Amino acid sequence: MKKILSLLLIVQVVTGCVKVPTTRSLPATLSLPFPNYGTLTGEDKARADTLLATALDHEALYSLMGDLKPVSSIGFTLSYPLGKDSTQIIGQEHIVNTGVDSIQTFLAELESWNRVLDALTFDRYRFLLVPFKKVWDGKRNLQFLVCRTDLVDSLLVARDSFFTQWGFVPGTDPAVLLTAIEFEEKSDRFRAYGYLFGYPQHAVDFFVAADLEKEKTGDFVKRSFFHIPVHAKTSGHFTYALPEDFQPLPRDSARYYRAKEILEGYRQVRPRFIDAAGNLKAVELYRHWWRKRAKHGPQKRNAN
Repeated sequence: MKKILSLLLIVQVVTGCVKVPTTRSLPATLSLPFPNYGTLTGEDKARADTLLATALDHEALYSLMGDLKPVSSIGFTLSYPLGKDSTQIIGQEHIVNTGVDSIQTFLAELESWNRVLDALTFDRYRFLLVPFKKVWDGKRNLQFLVCRTDLVDSLLVARDSFFTQWGFVPGTDPAVLLTAIEFEEKSDRFRAYGYLFGYPQHAVDFFVAADLEKEKTGDFVKRSFFHIPVHAKTSGHFTYALPEDFQPLPRDSARYYRAKEILEGYRQVRPRFIDAAGNLKAVELYRHWWRKRAKHGPQKRNAN
């Protein structure tokens, strides 16, 4: 009994929220991830493999093979000349000349990516493409994200006093949630993303307070960074800011070592799914991991 209680405590420390029953309708069983992957052809299928490989090699691993991050960035963005330029004004009707061949190419690419995201979405995992609010030199950037909807639902309960200001409750469509947050005021956006990306409360509080202090005084608040490695890089991806000279807390260490365990399991199995050209067969790898997980249960954390 004590062992069970200790395990539950560790889970709550690492995730920062308590699991709640989801309102989402989910299949009772699912034989394989990405059941619609087979509907993709040609370039769409290649894009799906590349996107999933990028996700697994970066911080999205901790959403796809772990429970550390309700939402993860997948590691790269799209950028198209679809935003307003300096000659256009707010409220103007005609912004993009969709009859231009190059714009038609961009729109066709977006349609392809939407097919890819639909094919990769399954069970509690949603793959999304969300536009950034900021336009740079007439270019609209869009971010790829993966969401674990059960963890998002739990977070909306655990942080209800914050998220219900938008009417967000368990079952909220993550595409609606993330788009609304992206277009919110800066400090609210920072706090929301901090929670959604799996950062601990003390790190979220510091980052928001530091930004407000800079707005007030104009002075940058010095900080340190807590890095959790991903396969592609040891720092700069699953990373959060802490006060300068701050000593990490036990919850930071618990998060680090849980992530390390997930990453080590992934690195053990990854070499077996590299093709002759050196590319990761990401769909095959993930399906292999999923079958092993279904067979042995989630307590078998080794991906091998």
